[in-house]
Amino acid sequence: MFTRPLLFISSLLAAAPMSFAAVDFGEKVIIFSPDDPVDSITNAIDRVNARLFGKEMDSDRYAILFKPGDYREAGLINVPFYVHVAGLGTTPYDVKVSNIHTPPHLRDGNGTCTFWRSLENLSVIGPETYNEPETFKWAVSQAAPLRRVYSTRTMRNQWENGWVSGGFTADCRFEAPAGSDHQQQWYTRNSILRKGRGDFREEKYNYCFQGVELGEEADKASYTDNWDKGGNVTFIPTTPVVREKPFLCIGNDGRYKVFRPALRYDSHGVSYSETDPGAGEFIDVEDNFMIVKPGHTAEDMNRALSEGKHLLITPGMYTLNEPLHITRPGTVVLGLGWATLIPGEGNRQGAIVIDDIDDVSVASLLFDAHYSSDTLVKVGEGKSSVRHSERPVMLSDLFFRIGGFRPDPVHVDRAIEINSNDVIGDHFWIWRADHGVRGSVGWNVNTAPNGLVVNGDRVTVYGLFNEHFQEYQTLWNGEDGRMYFYQCETPYDAPGQEYYMSENGTRNGYAAYKVADNVSNHYACALGIYDVLVNEIMIENSVEVPDTPGVEVYHVCNNSLSNGGKRGFGYVINGLGKSTYDTFRDNLIRVNSYREKK
Repeated sequence: MFTRPLLFISSLLAAAPMSFAAVDFGEKVIIFSPDDPVDSITNAIDRVNARLFGKEMDSDRYAILFKPGDYREAGLINVPFYVHVAGLGTTPYDVKVSNIHTPPHLRDGNGTCTFWRSLENLSVIGPETYNEPETFKWAVSQAAPLRRVYSTRTMRNQWENGWVSGGFTADCRFEAPAGSDHQQQWYTRNSILRKGRGDFREEKYNYCFQGVELGEEADKASYTDNWDKGGNVTFIPTTPVVREKPFLCIGNDGRYKVFRPALRYDSHGVSYSETDPGAGEFIDVEDNFMIVKPGHTAEDMNRALSEGKHLLITPGMYTLNEPLHITRPGTVVLGLGWATLIPGEGNRQGAIVIDDIDDVSVASLLFDAHYSSDTLVKVGEGKSSVRHSERPVMLSDLFFRIGGFRPDPVHVDRAIEINSNDVIGDHFWIWRADHGVRGSVGWNVNTAPNGLVVNGDRVTVYGLFNEHFQEYQTLWNGEDGRMYFYQCETPYDAPGQEYYMSENGTRNGYAAYKVADNVSNHYACALGIYDVLVNEIMIENSVEVPDTPGVEVYHVCNNSLSNGGKRGFGYVINGLGKSTYDTFRDNLIRVNSYREKK
């Protein structure tokens, strides 16, 4: 029901002559050159926006890519659903655009459903002003990463007086103020805020800044841990270990490359300079990648993987009759333009299975459950003693959707299961859909117990958004896990208390974040967990962890977005902090520390 005639695509490209490189990325990858007529660039971008604006459940996808150059005369770029806008330079400074907006399709500036779009590796150049039309407006909620961007414009994560529900920024440099007034939560990692938030207030629930450098003009005193005073800021000076997301670029030899940044330890600030992409490796696309386009099958991709190729998956929806099986250390699987992987009917294993191996990078993909499967992504077949600390698996910008798109029942046991050790996750949105096309959502329609299950040891996750699952939304069984920033809402649609009981029916509800009782060491901070319940239901605790000295949890908040009354959390964590049950809407409860750090 969401397809368009081929005539639309042909007319889009015919209306705007463009410079395509020798590599054929397919018709949904639009590549601009600074030699292209400005009107052609503007018209093509406007046509894509008109095609996908407000199309929350659509099958179309685009990557809009800019070769190094100055595109400021092309004017404002609006970024709708399923569009990935990126520069093709080796640093963000190589591509200059004038401004970026993400207009909401809901009324009154409501951006709580402004999902599934991305911006990376370019500069947004314009005046520093709070004048609304002139601000760089990345007013988004989940699954809308902002990466490797340089900006001289004031950047606002909100649309005028509207409200929005969370977002993710990494490896960005903001010369002008960057912030919002009504964002519910935001995670900023390894970025530079030269002037901090400026006049913005960031007044809502949960803001985490990790590995962030502040300029002399920033209000540094406000970027400190303040939960003990009833505040909402978590400030972590460094990031223990991370590899920034790989990206497509044009190398100095004029050939397409994928740049995979190096691992960084105890890092802060951005990974690049104005002239240097930073430590990492360039991988030639023509020599080393299979360029996956609509029509390619799982067998085609697995054949390429077995031959030692990496995968660059272009925009499209790919139904897989078998999982992509990654068996070779060092493999890169990178999506462009919201490439979407769907386990096919009868494929119970999922979309991607990674062996217990070193140094795999999987990035920029949407996983959509149209049929039932055990998982969507699995890392390692089972519990293992093999260490990967020197060359960990890196998972970046991976988004999971169960229900919402297709009007048929679907079941997934665990959206993502991590069994290998030392894995790093950097930005997930794991979503059991609470809305979508008619017939695609319901307690007995799109069923899924768990969003994320971690069985491996020493797993680190940055920026985890995980919502609406029917049992423990995050279940952490591995030792020495670390979780930095968490956003979660309850399932809206449990029919009654008897349908939502944990511990063999003895405890009301399921914790949104559960660390298994036998775990000895775990660290988690900056958790915002909210109840949104239609029926009268109690959830005993929003967070449950073992009561042992090696388990440390800091900065947890609950808020009721239900209609008040006998709905909500009994306690924030382990019976501590009487929470939202039997109270009123928008009742924010905070717990600074479950256990003082030893």
